[in-house]
Amino acid sequence: MILEKRVRAENVLAFCLCAAGKDREGEFQIMEKPMTTKELFCKILDILKDKGRLPEILDYSLADGNPVPIRTYEFELSSNLNYGGNEGIYLDLWIEYFNNGEKCQRGLGTFKTLYEDEKAMHRMAGLLADFVVEEHAYVNGNLDDFTWEGVDVYALDDKGKRLSWGYSCGSMEGALKKKDQLLEKYHQVVVRDNATRKEERFQNQRKR
Repeated sequence: MILEKRVRAENVLAFCLCAAGKDREGEFQIMEKPMTTKELFCKILDILKDKGRLPEILDYSLADGNPVPIRTYEFELSSNLNYGGNEGIYLDLWIEYFNNGEKCQRGLGTFKTLYEDEKAMHRMAGLLADFVVEEHAYVNGNLDDFTWEGVDVYALDDKGKRLSWGYSCGSMEGALKKKDQLLEKYHQVVVRDNATRKEERFQNQRKR
């Protein structure tokens, strides 16, 4: 899904600051590596379980057996809800995204019920809607966990506090150019390599 919190302009991506992910106790957690497709499916599955949104007619829910890391939030959640070839109703979920100009498709998981009546189809359609809603909310609320590409640039205010907006650039060269532009207005600017999570702080010594 393309998240509305970032908008492309002048070959960079402007963004608003989002909170890091939280664990079940509400403590902020900083991810050390990208979440996989399997982990995302299981995360949303847990959320649906906690909210009592899983239909009792389910036969099983199964994450895809070939998980891959999700390195960008710029993906589309896709699905197929249909009757099985031999029995039941299947709900398949996957993500689609572009990597080096090539469109990629990676599975998230599958829900299945053995029921085949009209009511069962509506229940499975409701499950699809719930999954879409919760996946959108989770990714949008933990945007940094899905940002492992490019370089982020953001300014600090006079008290050293991070401003609630910034820019994401496709290369370090572009990030350093944006850093120089921001230093004309702000005293401190941070450049962050999303792949390594390393940050470097720059100061404009002439600005008081």
